[in-house]
Amino acid sequence: MLLSGAFLLALVLLGIVLATTGAGHRANSQATGVQAAAEQPPTTQVRASASACSLPAGSQAVPWTSPPAAQWGTVGSMQVPQNPGLFGPQHTDGPWSTCFAHDPSGALLAAMNLWAEGTAVAPSELVARLAVGAPKNLGSDVRLGSDGPIQFAGYRYGSYTPAVAEVVVVFRGPEGKLLAVATTMVWAGEDWKYWFPPDGAPAMQVLGDLTGYVQWSGF
Repeated sequence: MLLSGAFLLALVLLGIVLATTGAGHRANSQATGVQAAAEQPPTTQVRASASACSLPAGSQAVPWTSPPAAQWGTVGSMQVPQNPGLFGPQHTDGPWSTCFAHDPSGALLAAMNLWAEGTAVAPSELVARLAVGAPKNLGSDVRLGSDGPIQFAGYRYGSYTPAVAEVVVVFRGPEGKLLAVATTMVWAGEDWKYWFPPDGAPAMQVLGDLTGYVQWSGF
């Protein structure tokens, strides 16, 4: 099955179709490309500007087996975990959630908020603001969830360094179908951003259940 770039940050043409057909597509992440996109960790000192990101880097413990402390809010049409005072987002502006802590939990929440924002704005607008390495023209403005309701079901942490966080986010689509999508976040300047795979497709897998994943949902 061929996947368009629009699906990457919209998930509609992929998540719903894959969950229905049981098909899947795998794309190997290119570590050198990710490292090139990620900058070296900046200092965590509080910046002077009130609009800048200033959450301190907290615990560097990776939430392998249980989710970080967070409350569930609504971004677009999805329920999403947030902890503004600890992990982020520190700033919200309409559908945009930005400024996450420079730690493993901050990266996880940044990844989940990013996907939720895909239900509120067009993919081209989303990647322009919150991704690195994305093409200028995705060729489609189909939003995530436009083929049916979609929510978070859980996650699995793959690896973490201060420059790159590899997580797998699980979505629950129509009829309860589960789709796991690999999401790479890189530390770029003062916030976590999505690393857009060179071939336009993240690794993904249709799941029968959440075995091996941390169940985490707002429902």
